[in-house]
Amino acid sequence: MTDQANQVETRGAPPPDATDRLAEVGTQLERAHREPGLRVVELIDMVEAADLRGATLVSELKGRFLSGGKDTESVEQVRTWEAVAIYLARHASAYLSLVRLFQTYSRGWAEARDRLPQVIARALRAAGSRLRWARMRYRPIEPEVWKTLSQLWSYVEDKGLARARVLVYEDRSTLQREFTKPLMFAMSAVDSLSAEEIDVADRLISHVAGRFDVQHYLAKGCHFFMDIDQWTMPRRYQPGGVVRLGSRFFGPGDAIADLETISAHLAAGAISTSDVNLAGISDVALVIEVLAHLERHWSVQRPDRRDQRQDSNSRMSVVLGYPEIAKRIATNDTSAPVDEEDVESWGVTNESEAGYGALVPIERGEKLHIGELVGVRPSDSRMWAVGIIRRLTTQDAARRYVGIELLARGVQAVSLTDPNSGARIATGLLLPSHIGGSVSQGEINLLLSKNSFSPDLAVDMAVYDARYLLMPLMALETGDNFEVGSYRIVDRHG
Repeated sequence: MTDQANQVETRGAPPPDATDRLAEVGTQLERAHREPGLRVVELIDMVEAADLRGATLVSELKGRFLSGGKDTESVEQVRTWEAVAIYLARHASAYLSLVRLFQTYSRGWAEARDRLPQVIARALRAAGSRLRWARMRYRPIEPEVWKTLSQLWSYVEDKGLARARVLVYEDRSTLQREFTKPLMFAMSAVDSLSAEEIDVADRLISHVAGRFDVQHYLAKGCHFFMDIDQWTMPRRYQPGGVVRLGSRFFGPGDAIADLETISAHLAAGAISTSDVNLAGISDVALVIEVLAHLERHWSVQRPDRRDQRQDSNSRMSVVLGYPEIAKRIATNDTSAPVDEEDVESWGVTNESEAGYGALVPIERGEKLHIGELVGVRPSDSRMWAVGIIRRLTTQDAARRYVGIELLARGVQAVSLTDPNSGARIATGLLLPSHIGGSVSQGEINLLLSKNSFSPDLAVDMAVYDARYLLMPLMALETGDNFEVGSYRIVDRHG
């Protein structure tokens, strides 16, 4: 080691960050498929070596991204996501270039022909990785992804390799399975799932992918389709729709029954999450929710909306998080000018009794997350409503679409005290009965700050010059800074 190197080491220069190392591997991948004069087998070996190094780094960075918290996306999370996104694009391009070498009978292709199914499988999986990573931040899917999947599958059919079994990395699969996994992921409405739930959905999809099917015609269990000649994005087939020569119908096959079985066995404790490709995931309730979500969106019939939406071209004031919402409602603040600190203005594109669809600038939308509590006040109303963000998608380069499910309109602030001592416990928000519960049945729902609901603590609620003794039933929903508790009305007094 030179004196200069020793000096650098003694200064404690940090080792390259995982994102920097991943960028280096990406550069190696780019260089590999541009090396002149090498035989196909040599290029495959170069790409494979870089791929294996990159896979370890991607796994590390994905863990960092998912553990970074969801309340406010950090600068580090954005940097991590962008580094992986750039790498995955290079990774997919490298394997696609290898496939092209076989298609053009490049130098040494014959001696490497036995490796063609593996190269195609990795190219399909790489395209799927780009799709899934984009959805981790609710970003749009590049049309290039659908083009790649379409062209690869067309080549697979031409070579008669659809059901060929292949050792992809350390796992065995088929090319049909690798083709249908990203397509079924695309049909899973993951824009209404959190990043953690998206990861769970992805791993469950891989677990049951052997049941997925693809056909040249509409068939049982194949009610989605894409056009591999026109490179269209996959979508649900509508009766009477045009069926072109390039149409390929795909779907869950018998996988829905598998999801139901997995859910029942997890609930009964007969299996663990590690038995269904979810090692490291301990939240069984979350997994069961994701399983139910996949069942709904893979069904033959599109899930029905609770209420019909109507197009809108209006604006609404918005505040985020329980503390800010509670402050507005508790002080009966019906003015809330949009230029006031912490009050935003969102454009409403559609609305129904159950919620709103809105557009926000992309830089603002990227800081929102699924499950975030929002207070909304339409421009034609003096009352605040409370809802939860249930869907996030990128509308275009400048805007993000936000889907909001309302918990209640006309929310009322209430005082909660200890029924024995009279000591104040908290301020809660009473959710009106037509959405939040049924007073006629002796039950109500309260929106509370995080960790305020206790299943063992009765409370006195003061509202409208009356007092009610409430017994807790269950916590219905929990978020970053709020929870919704269900209570039974035991007595009215005062």
